[in-house]
Amino acid sequence: MKKFAIAAAALVVGTVSASAADLAARPYTKAPAPIAAVYNWTGFYIGADVGYGWGRSTGTLTNAAGFFPVPYSLDPSGLIGGGFVGYNWQVSNVVLGIEADWQAADLNESGNFLLGGVPTYTIGTKVKDYGSVRGRLGFAFDRWMVFGTAGAAWGRWDTSYALIGGVPFVTASTSSNVGWTAGAGVEYAFTNNWLGRVEYRYTDLGRSSFISAATNSRELGNRVTVNDVRVGIAYKF
Repeated sequence: MKKFAIAAAALVVGTVSASAADLAARPYTKAPAPIAAVYNWTGFYIGADVGYGWGRSTGTLTNAAGFFPVPYSLDPSGLIGGGFVGYNWQVSNVVLGIEADWQAADLNESGNFLLGGVPTYTIGTKVKDYGSVRGRLGFAFDRWMVFGTAGAAWGRWDTSYALIGGVPFVTASTSSNVGWTAGAGVEYAFTNNWLGRVEYRYTDLGRSSFISAATNSRELGNRVTVNDVRVGIAYKF
């Protein structure tokens, strides 16, 4: 009986020792950290932006019959600011979207131009506002996205014509002339709802013409284009 007790005790001690050694041999492993979710750009958003624009206004002033041409070229520039609204749909890392925007503008320039080699006319252009409806194609890298955009554009501008030192004898006001726009930019999602962007755009607002028998004047085709760089912030729902 005594021998049996001693054998049993030895077996228990050996088992405990083996278990302790086995536990000591196992290295401590930390639980894996949860993987952060990749940002999803899908959803509606609305935002505001400000920027700076510089453009080109070109045309040819003549008399009503189309004679005595005075070609001109102006570079109106100034501040812009407005808003935009759109929707993104993300598939893998490709982001498809549609967006509309409108910009109030204060782009101005005037200059003196020659008739027969003599400074005769003061011509000036003021771009008042412009907007667009566009498609967008982007590539997302988690919270960063680069994108391109293109679509239809329209705008309003005034071009005035005067004899040097006088008041304008004609101010041609163009409204909602249809053109096109294209550009590119980059966006960043600061939070799940707040987005920031920097964007460049080129906008061609088209041409405008007139004939005025009362002032014996004619515009053969005033074309206005605008380049702009803008920064914006948006809220995604």
